[in-house]
Amino acid sequence: MENLANAWNSSNALAFAGFFAEDADLVNIHGMHIHGRQAIAGLYEMLFRSVFAGSRVVCSIKKHRLLRPQVGLVQIKVAVEIPAGKMAGTHEVVTSAVVTREHSNWRVASLHNTLVTLTR
Repeated sequence: MENLANAWNSSNALAFAGFFAEDADLVNIHGMHIHGRQAIAGLYEMLFRSVFAGSRVVCSIKKHRLLRPQVGLVQIKVAVEIPAGKMAGTHEVVTSAVVTREHSNWRVASLHNTLVTLTR
């Protein structure tokens, strides 16, 4: 996850999407479903130039386990710092990712993000 965070922090949509399987699924914090590495790269190219411009993430793996020898489940805590705009501030996100081994690399097959909101 560190390399995925580094790609985000450098606003590199192609590198970010490169960690996903060709037919990956991604659900963002708003419930938008994106299918396919190319679509993920295209969306994040636009987001890194707008909503997430200058943003930074810090990720920590909270739990991981193998579901099968070539399939894993990873639960991640993500802190997202957005410097400006409608979403400015620091946000906590909980992410669940299903990863699959492709040759010697692990790729994200499915990633689901949930924005943590606290009500007082």
